[in-house]
Amino acid sequence: MATERPTTKQTLPTLAEVERRVYEAQLVVEAWWVKQTRRTQIGVALAALVSVVLVVNLFGAVSRTTASAPGQVAASSAPAASTGLALEFAPNDAGKAWTPNRAWQGSSTYQTGLFTVGDHWRVDWLFSPAQPGATLQVLIYSPGGVLLQVAANSHMSGADTSFWAGSGTYYLKVNSIGGDWKLDVQDLH
Repeated sequence: MATERPTTKQTLPTLAEVERRVYEAQLVVEAWWVKQTRRTQIGVALAALVSVVLVVNLFGAVSRTTASAPGQVAASSAPAASTGLALEFAPNDAGKAWTPNRAWQGSSTYQTGLFTVGDHWRVDWLFSPAQPGATLQVLIYSPGGVLLQVAANSHMSGADTSFWAGSGTYYLKVNSIGGDWKLDVQDLH
């Protein structure tokens, strides 16, 4: 259904007309509302609340990508400044397989050595918190020390993967407080 553009004979409603129509609609809704039982009013209010939560969640889901459990924050989807490194959904390259590039494990802060990857690669991680408030962050850096992306940011136990597009040489910084972690980088060949 196309929206017609106003012509010389057709004008947009004035602000006063819009306010009048909103006021009339408000009167109709209020009259309907007071005729409803208390139970119906509660049901309508709960339905409205659930609708608002679902819409907010929908918009939040559009901006998230790889968070798999409550308390986990998705990897950063902001494009890296002029590096060509970008977060992606799992690549759909039939006939190719993931091959391990490097792997690390620890229980505290750690900086990996440099590693080189192809066009499509991923960071897999596993975190086992040993105490409440434990945190795991995995950050991707350029060889020059510029922070490019956040591969993981979690307070919860579990495993996850972030997928990346952008060949090059990088290193990772792991910030971990209060838990054991395992981490690997894999290339798609």
